[in-house]
Amino acid sequence: MAGKEKSRLSEKIDRICKAVFLTEEGKPKSPTLVYSFSLSLLFIAVVLISYLLLLEPLEMAFQSSSVLVRNIVEYTIPAIAACIPCVALSFAFREKMNIVPAAFTWMSIITLIVVVTMIFIVDRSDWKTEYLLFLAIAGAPMIICSVIGTVSSQVIFHRRSSAKEARLEKYGSRR
Repeated sequence: MAGKEKSRLSEKIDRICKAVFLTEEGKPKSPTLVYSFSLSLLFIAVVLISYLLLLEPLEMAFQSSSVLVRNIVEYTIPAIAACIPCVALSFAFREKMNIVPAAFTWMSIITLIVVVTMIFIVDRSDWKTEYLLFLAIAGAPMIICSVIGTVSSQVIFHRRSSAKEARLEKYGSRR
């Protein structure tokens, strides 16, 4: 019976993925959509790795500080550290400048889905402790990184777009 439920679940996931990412012919609807989704998964991995690598040194460095200060530092520093290389990818994509902002948007959507889903998955007997632990480990750094990354990558995208338009206007006026 568990095998049938798994196959039903996998069928539903396949149908959702096909509806979102593929046309009826099986071709990608939008390469930007697929690339940005894939890039968002990479960003999530970068944030989690950053959090795991920086948590212990930050905990030791701020052990004499209050719990509030430690929590703020432990949520923001790894998120900012992970956000820097992710936003730096904005400069790597010359032609598809909107992939990184779209990836951060996907990251925000995925984080929101996971945070809401965890409300229903966490055991009710110790809900507050388990849910807050989940938010501390994954939720808060992801949310902070996705907000910072979305804003900064959008600023970079708009500045690069306006600079590109200015160059095109300047080039067009010379002819």
